[in-house]
Amino acid sequence: MHAREPPGLPSPALPLASSVLMLLMTSLWLMGAGPSLTLAPELLLDPWQVHRLLTHALGHVTLPGLLLSLLLLPTLGWWQERHLGTLRFLHTSTLLSLATGLLAVLLAGLGVSSVGGSCGYMPVHLAMLAGQGHCPRWFWGVLPPRLLPWLLLALTPLLCSEPPFLQLLCGLLCGLAYMTGAFWWLELSERRLQMLQEGILCRTLARCWPLRLFPTPGSLAELPVTHPAGVSERPARLPPGLGPVQLTWEGSSEVDLDWARSSFAPGTPLWMALDEQMLQEGIQASLLDGPVQGPQGPLWLPKSSVSSLRLQQLERMGFPTEQAVVALAATGHVEGAVSLLVGGQVDTEALVTEGKGVPPHPKGPGPP
Repeated sequence: MHAREPPGLPSPALPLASSVLMLLMTSLWLMGAGPSLTLAPELLLDPWQVHRLLTHALGHVTLPGLLLSLLLLPTLGWWQERHLGTLRFLHTSTLLSLATGLLAVLLAGLGVSSVGGSCGYMPVHLAMLAGQGHCPRWFWGVLPPRLLPWLLLALTPLLCSEPPFLQLLCGLLCGLAYMTGAFWWLELSERRLQMLQEGILCRTLARCWPLRLFPTPGSLAELPVTHPAGVSERPARLPPGLGPVQLTWEGSSEVDLDWARSSFAPGTPLWMALDEQMLQEGIQASLLDGPVQGPQGPLWLPKSSVSSLRLQQLERMGFPTEQAVVALAATGHVEGAVSLLVGGQVDTEALVTEGKGVPPHPKGPGPP
């Protein structure tokens, strides 16, 4: 899923974060700042040098290492930023860069001397590829997505001597750990991400050109918003396959909006209350699509009744799909669903279907 350009821009804009990274890395290399950013474990004892755990990815000492990092940013980085959104791309790359630095320092402390004293963005490239588990469409049919980070791991030492192989391996291992959900407790929640995207700075950067902040695909920042009379605001386009969503629909009323406002603390944004209301009414509508179940039959819960993005988050944390669907249907939020799943409060007798409502011939006990 890719974020589309808002109307009115003269031409497609470039992703903000990855483009700024290219300019920053090039400027640091031209200024000769690479050696001052190397990941030297002996220097980390100084509190003023702890920044190397993160900034080691920005520095480059050799020209081939810099060129390889710059080549992969427009090739992979731009696609990743459009796919994840600018804020999530920045958060994920920062988290994986820090994790790679910590793992490299740990190995250096255990006596692996070849890990320290290096820098470069290639370990972060490998971590992002391994952590996302997918690649641009033009790679499909040429190489399985899971093999691409391993191929880059093997080819990078042949193309440049920076960074060393073990540091590249540290980045790849951190990406695999991220994919299994090891860093889920450090992830940005959808509510926090939405609050950041609703800020004045993010809204301004989302309208800039030629560098633009891309919202997270599927978030409310991409949905059309109904504005009061006299306010001219063009709605953003939706991702492919999604139709326009209105804040009110048939069956809703002002009473529903009053209920949504009263269910949250004072000062809560209206979009948050409406999001909860839309989710709950969507669940009820999906459950009413099928025939009425008997008192002895199991609960059939359609998979489409919950947010696919939230369901993917729970699946990446290692929770079973069926229990994750039930927990999301009960709470509507990832945080609440995690609490139910960890506490073992999810009904395991509920059956999850791929479509809407009850299958035509459900299995299990019940009248013929």
